[in-house]
Parts: sequence; structure tokens; C-alpha cells
Amino acid sequence: MSKVETLIPSSGPTLYQHFNNQDFAKNHLNRSIQSKTGQKLIINNEDFTVTTDFCYAEFDGNLDDSYLLNNPLKSSRRCTSVCGSCNGLFLLGIYVKDENMDFALWNPFTKKYKKLPACPVQTNPGFKRFMCFGLGYVSATNDYKIVMISEVWKSNDDDDVCFQVWVFSLNSNSWRRIQDVEDELFSWVGLYANGALYWQNKDKCVGFDITNEVFFNLTLLPDCGPTAIYHEIVLLGGNLYSPVIRHELSGLEFYLRVSDNGGEVAGGSWRKEFTIQGVGNIILSAPYPLAYSKEGDSILLNGGNWVYWYNFENQKRTRVEILGLPGYPTYNLYVCWESLVSPGNDSAFDGRAEEVIIEDPEDDPEDDSEDDSEDDSEDDLEDDPEDDSEDDSEDDSEDDLEDDSD
Repeated sequence: MSKVETLIPSSGPTLYQHFNNQDFAKNHLNRSIQSKTGQKLIINNEDFTVTTDFCYAEFDGNLDDSYLLNNPLKSSRRCTSVCGSCNGLFLLGIYVKDENMDFALWNPFTKKYKKLPACPVQTNPGFKRFMCFGLGYVSATNDYKIVMISEVWKSNDDDDVCFQVWVFSLNSNSWRRIQDVEDELFSWVGLYANGALYWQNKDKCVGFDITNEVFFNLTLLPDCGPTAIYHEIVLLGGNLYSPVIRHELSGLEFYLRVSDNGGEVAGGSWRKEFTIQGVGNIILSAPYPLAYSKEGDSILLNGGNWVYWYNFENQKRTRVEILGLPGYPTYNLYVCWESLVSPGNDSAFDGRAEEVIIEDPEDDPEDDSEDDSEDDSEDDLEDDPEDDSEDDSEDDSEDDLEDDSD
């Protein structure tokens, strides 16, 4: 067997060049979204006392198995936080000293990451801490932007602080300070939807137009009466939703934010889309929606201690058992599309690059047969048909046990 650098004629672009072409990456992502293929569930442990591991499961594979990913910021002494995600890219952060953090943009599926230059606010003697983050995309310039909001002392008075806003552009590979905000935002991570980042501030939403780099106050959350309980805004299918409980027996209602001003990010209203019934004590612990099923008849919910599909028509719940996860008690879950989006021109691999191997007819046939036998034996170890049949039978039996309890 021999290693090759390309799988297409030498007169054309190499496979590496295809994967690093941003137009190709954009078209690949759009096709995945339109065909609803390549959606992944990213999983990382929530325990801040141990090293952070990342895994993923495939929606195309019914979320049956998990596969370990390389954490480019992995440390034996500090945990890695997800500070934002967009189009298959993840913004990772890790505390290094006091309240300072190192950051990296990471594509877990191309295995490439880029460590970001330090934000200038970190050298400010009055720097106190980072407050909020966000990662978004500007389609007009094909640029990814990172927003960081930090708390900075203006004087020796502990109460005399300002909230500085810094924006990093991947195209320019630099930070720029823009206008401050008047108050801290409560959400740790901003949600990117339709050209803007959103953070929830008490009972209001604060938006940031990622193209024009201006903040705006979102229209008030849907008015559902004085007894309504508003849970934190969520991202579902690329759109922003507000989960609301009007009263204990009303179920968990989801209101979709829709644009009223020709696509302007600062405008819009809320429209009720669906209701989830019979999912336990939704007032104390509401389930967090993750994704629609490919057919659109169910929704994947994170119930805290377990993950399950909720069917809209019959209101039944089917628990999802993801095999191979590290033995941590709780996890953070993120939904993304597998993409080829590059985290930057000077990015590096988070681990060993996968080599493309094809058969060379000039190689020794005996060597080929030996290699093939070794490859087959390794494949047998990794994918035992007997194990598969056992797993399938177990999955089928679990699917038959649907939890209909309240």
C-alpha cells in the first residue's frame, strides 16, 4: 500500500486545497443543512474538577454510539469551556491565571484549531474578569467574529466598573474595542441566530448585530400573563425560541422569534410554535431542546439526567442511550453540523492527521496481502458483527420501553 497526497489528477486542485477552500466549505455546509445530514451531538463533561473530554454522537446513526475527540486545550489541571459555536466551529476557553483565559477556535471534525491572540483587555491593570462570549458569522464577508464582554475597574472603587466590549475578526486576525455596554449580561454564552448574537438579561433579551457591530434590545418576550415563568432563550434549528410556562398545567410553550422588518436583525416578534406536555416538573427543571428529528415529528430534549426524544403527536418519550461515554455524572450537550469551515490560515491539527491510503498497483502483491489481512483484522476488532447484533437487539428492546410517566 502507498500513501498519496491527492485523489484527483495532479493538474487540478488537491484534496487538501478543496477542504481549505472556504467557498467549498460553505457549499458543503449548506448542502448538509438542506439535506439534514451530518448533524452531530457534541458532548463534554460538566465536572470542573477534572480534565475536559469531548465526544460526539451522530444523528444519522440514531445517537447510538459516541466517539472521542481531541481537546486542543486539554489540561490535567484546568477544565475547558465552550464559549460559543457557529457553523461547526467552537470557541474554546481555558483559565490560565486568575481570571485570564486562553482561547482557541476549533473544528472538531477537520481536527484543526487556532489559538487566538490575547485580547488587549487582558493586559489592562483594571481587568477584572470575562463576563460573556459569543461567536457569529458575517456571510457578506465570509468572516467569523468573536465577541467578548469583560468587567474592568475604572478606579480603585470596587463598584466603579465598566463593561468593555471587544470584537475579534478572523479575517483580520485582530481585536478591536467597540462601544461599552451599560450592564452585565446574565448569559455566559451568546446564541447565534440569523445574523445576530443574543444574551438574556433578566426578563429581556439583548442582541448584537454581528455585521454592523451594534447592540439592540430585542422586543419583549411574549406576554403570557402575570403568572408566566420565562426560561432562558434557546437555539433550535438555527432559530431563537423563548420557552414559557403560563401555569403549571399549561405545559412548556415555545415561542419562535420571527422578523417583521424584512430580515432586519433588530426587529421581530414572537409566535407560538409548539407545546411540550407531560415532562415532569417543568417549573423547577424544564427540559432543554436540542434538535428536531429528521422527519420533524419529534424533538430531542435534554432532561438533565437523561436525553430523550419527545413525539409531538402521541406525546411519548423514548430515552436515548449513548454508548461509550466517559463515566461522568453530568454532561454539556451541543448540536452542530459537521463542516469543513477552517478556524484560520495558521491553524494546526489537534492530533494526528488521518492519512489517505489507496492501493498502488506497483506495490508488491505479497506486501499488499499482508497489509490487507492486518487491516481486516483491525476492522474485525473494531466492528464485530456479533457485537453489532447484540447492540441492535439491546437498542430495540430499549426503544420498546417508552417512558410515559409524568
